[in-house]
Amino acid sequence: MFYNSRLGLLDEKEVLKLNKFCIDIVKKLNKKNIIICAEPYHCSTEKSIKYVKIFKNYGADIVSLIFGEKFYNENQVFNHFKLIHNKTKICLLLHQQLLENGLPQKKPYTYYSINLLDKIMNLKRFVAMKEDAKNEAYTKKICQKISNKAIIITSGGGKKQWIKANKFGCQSWLSGISNLNPQIAFDFYQLVKNKDNIELKKYIKYLEEPFFKIVKKYGWHLAIKASLELNKNFKRTERSPMTSIDNPNYIKLKKSLIQISKKSKIVFEKNYLNIN
Repeated sequence: MFYNSRLGLLDEKEVLKLNKFCIDIVKKLNKKNIIICAEPYHCSTEKSIKYVKIFKNYGADIVSLIFGEKFYNENQVFNHFKLIHNKTKICLLLHQQLLENGLPQKKPYTYYSINLLDKIMNLKRFVAMKEDAKNEAYTKKICQKISNKAIIITSGGGKKQWIKANKFGCQSWLSGISNLNPQIAFDFYQLVKNKDNIELKKYIKYLEEPFFKIVKKYGWHLAIKASLELNKNFKRTERSPMTSIDNPNYIKLKKSLIQISKKSKIVFEKNYLNIN
């Protein structure tokens, strides 16, 4: 999706190439896997329709749509998504986040109203929503209103936030710390299925919360990319205007992750972080 995938730093050919690559890899691993593609942040409605049709032809199962333009009224937003829905033939995901107000007398940012979200999710091929507003009370209202119509995916606050939202109907979460080791997500999911609340709390206490302290210090994207380099996945370098952690802070982050790794190895009897 937008942000972590760096779609905003790619040109159109690269956006298409990245999505095609992800589809091919995910489906090669298992044809039953569900793959979600994503459009860039700023698109005209017609451009969004073009992307959706291309991704469908590539073999995507769902396309994530995000409203990146300035907000003036709810009809503007709804009509955008309705037109995409009506002119395409694939399942859609609403990437919901704060909207930038276009009217100067209003606050700089505003939330989607619950009624607007409900109206969008009533379009029959909108099957999921990434809840990215990062407001616990707002998330609760969304789950209570919409989780019976579509899959709600929490974003921000980690698995700890999802456990709270799950009480109100939220079914899924966007995995964060699992960037460091996908096995964390699989093990956590198994504990959820088993309703093992004691072990779930351990995951949050010894893996998620310590890692989030690091993220808070350095910033999500910078910490994740540095961690991926430490995990020997790929380099932390970024395209301008994005930046990366400098060497002194990289060394500090490494020391912090080694401490998390040592502690988690004792608690879980497995080394989730391949950092030394």
